[in-house]
Amino acid sequence: MSLEKIQLPDFVIANLYTDLLVLGTDVQTIQTNTEAITLTELKTEAPVVNTTSEKAVPKPKTIAIPQSKELVVLDSDKQWYLGNNGKHIVVIIKETGVAFINDKHLQFLSNILNACKLNLGDIALINHSNNPNSYTELKQKLQPKFVLVFDLETKEIKLPFTMPNYQVQSHDNCKFLFASSLTKMDGDSQEAKMEKSKLWMSLKNMFQL
Repeated sequence: MSLEKIQLPDFVIANLYTDLLVLGTDVQTIQTNTEAITLTELKTEAPVVNTTSEKAVPKPKTIAIPQSKELVVLDSDKQWYLGNNGKHIVVIIKETGVAFINDKHLQFLSNILNACKLNLGDIALINHSNNPNSYTELKQKLQPKFVLVFDLETKEIKLPFTMPNYQVQSHDNCKFLFASSLTKMDGDSQEAKMEKSKLWMSLKNMFQL
């Protein structure tokens, strides 16, 4: 495959020029030698907390999204995943040493979602290292319509089939997409560019973009 003819989406281009990133109030601008590339910042809406109840409402935990003024509010029954699952899109990663995802990969994932016209409020992000749920458990808890998995095999979430990375597979009224680890997509090496390009093509197929 010729890399010169691949038209990369914004989230791939943004990842290649991280050292030249200039942050504004509402947009991020990446200045290259020939043009300025503008990315809309991730916007997420926090769920409304009912304050009219007579019972005391526990104070929710908040997690700041890097390079954004918005916060995702985690209700007490949602602390095992990040996001609001607004569109029943489950994203599974496997990273050690963090509750959900490290800051660098969270920014990259935010750019991926933005390119797909989604945000963190639409998904449920799960770190399999801390919450090794099977697909059956995820179905009972989250009713996913789409499952995007990074750096895992189908057997690790107990799916009854195998599938190669970047192939969209339908099963049980749900679409599945498995991809390489987010670490392999870091930087501007030829391998990283290829991984991001394959991911983007698969996401376009999965979400009919």
